[in-house]
Amino acid sequence: MNDFSEFRRGINPLFSALIGAGCGITSIMFYTHGTFVVAISENTEWSRGEVQFAFTIMSLMALFTAPSIGWMVDRFGPRSVALLSLVGFFIGCLMLSLTGTSLIYYYAGWAVLAVLGAGTLPITWTTLINQWFTINRGLALGITLSGTGIAASVAPSYASWLITQYDWQTAYLLLGATSTAIALPIVYLFFHYPTAATKTNYTQGNTLPDLSEIGLSLKEAVSGYKFWILSISIICVSASIAGLITNIVPLLTDKSLSVIEASRYAGLIGISVIIGRLGIGYLIDRIWAPMIAAIFLSLPAIGAMMLVGIELQPLLLSISIILIGLAAGAEVDLFAYLSSRYFGLKNYGVIYGIVFMIFSVSAGIAPAVFGFSFDRYGSYDFIFSVAAILSLTGGLLMLLLGAYPKFDLSADNIKLEV
Repeated sequence: MNDFSEFRRGINPLFSALIGAGCGITSIMFYTHGTFVVAISENTEWSRGEVQFAFTIMSLMALFTAPSIGWMVDRFGPRSVALLSLVGFFIGCLMLSLTGTSLIYYYAGWAVLAVLGAGTLPITWTTLINQWFTINRGLALGITLSGTGIAASVAPSYASWLITQYDWQTAYLLLGATSTAIALPIVYLFFHYPTAATKTNYTQGNTLPDLSEIGLSLKEAVSGYKFWILSISIICVSASIAGLITNIVPLLTDKSLSVIEASRYAGLIGISVIIGRLGIGYLIDRIWAPMIAAIFLSLPAIGAMMLVGIELQPLLLSISIILIGLAAGAEVDLFAYLSSRYFGLKNYGVIYGIVFMIFSVSAGIAPAVFGFSFDRYGSYDFIFSVAAILSLTGGLLMLLLGAYPKFDLSADNIKLEV
């Protein structure tokens, strides 16, 4: 099959998935949270740890929302789930804008946002893209989730501008309104499953296999050691990366940079996330994915130690942030790709929902832990060193996953007509 034929057939859903992923809660709320931390803590009596704990609440909600969304996507399809959740995302941001200076109401707003916007998680977008792409699945997932990189490069500066022009409550409202206004019409028009007419047949009259019927059950997946190796690695890596990213802006403001200057440096994460997503996607279609994962997911170990040790030298500061961003660009699409390759697509929604739940909980706890560590020690040196150890451990664990299962369809066996 021509390498580009999948992209010709699936360009519209791929584009809509990219936009949807970039406008979801894992993009907008995650990459702007560090920008809000300083503004909120200065405007209220809340400590940085207390503000960071709000993101932890949203992520802990993934214990319930991620598996539930996975089941709903398998049951009702990703399009319906995505459309409802994009509206829900705006409602959640509206709730945050009305919290005032009550910490309890602020936490409640994040909990509501976690429930109503859960369908904008990567589970929804990757489920459909896995159906459209087989030979170039890694690259397609990388393109889809590079939407988060676009958000990471733009959203912090946009949020900072909104906070400066208005206040942090209004910034939440306008941030949600902007994201929903961009994504909703595009997802409505282009985000759909391949139909019988768009499924290309094999040469020699053979029928294209239904990939949604190939793979393990949830029970079979969690009974194997590979699921748990992947899960432990995810805990280590996601905690490290999430803690580092959400505390880069506060770290830099402590080093006498303004919030706007620090947000510009944080924008480098977005650029490197995009490079990481596309680079990883291209490589894992051609090279054993766990090897690529081990290399990229260990990079924050270097970046974290550089941030602990360096003075404010723009080049070294930029390099350290880029290393963290490359790993952030690798993690979510790697986990999606590995889930589809090792466990198949038959129950992908619910299996990846649990994988993403593990990712979300560990990533959600980390920002608060980093914040409370700062409150206790007065600096980020200790917790950044811990993050370096976790990142290296999680990356190396990927090497224990072994070969892809036999049920996986390789590109050599798939020859589609153009």
